[in-house]
Amino acid sequence: MVSARVYSGMSAEERHRNRRTRLIEAATELIGTRGVAAATVTAICAESGVTSRYFYQHFSGRDALLRAVYQQLYATFQEVIVDAIPDAGEPPEVLAYAPIRRLVSMIDDDPRLGRILFVESATEPLLRELRSELMAGFTDLVLREARLHLDIADSAVGVAHLASTLGVGGLFEVLRRRLDGELEFTTDELVQHCAGFLGSLGNYVLLQNTGQSATTEARPHR
Repeated sequence: MVSARVYSGMSAEERHRNRRTRLIEAATELIGTRGVAAATVTAICAESGVTSRYFYQHFSGRDALLRAVYQQLYATFQEVIVDAIPDAGEPPEVLAYAPIRRLVSMIDDDPRLGRILFVESATEPLLRELRSELMAGFTDLVLREARLHLDIADSAVGVAHLASTLGVGGLFEVLRRRLDGELEFTTDELVQHCAGFLGSLGNYVLLQNTGQSATTEARPHR
């Protein structure tokens, strides 16, 4: 269980923030280890050591807390991924490598994350919605960072958004299949290949800057 905190010397505002943090941590622990069905308000309060009275000061109900869990996951992933991106001037596949490595390492180091993202997210309509929102946030993050680190023309932003959507969706599916034991790649191989694939998408987007569309070249002859 999440250990009870000693409140001596803490201000009311600090106690308020502390209780909210403990509730989110407790929900994360329950969902990530026992499943979302186990994450009832009663169980979350017991796990966190926060009474139901204070629970409802922070969240209108269980759904609001689940949303906060996914928001916290996104904020954590965003910080780690952005910090891992190398300086501008590197080719797309190099830019992609370190963030993917950090993402995979985080999921490996904390199995709860994989269960929340790829297992429990399919069990309830709300969690499916939250996972979709999280992926959309990742897509926007990838697009924003790509525009900061790559010379993407304004005319190619639409294609860049398409590439970000494809890359994030594909990466999440790869990580889900990896969790299910369906992929026989080592971690190093998986990261290297995924970085190469995402780098290829980045290079495709950069082709749009010069007006060289690979679409025509790739179109089969009739």
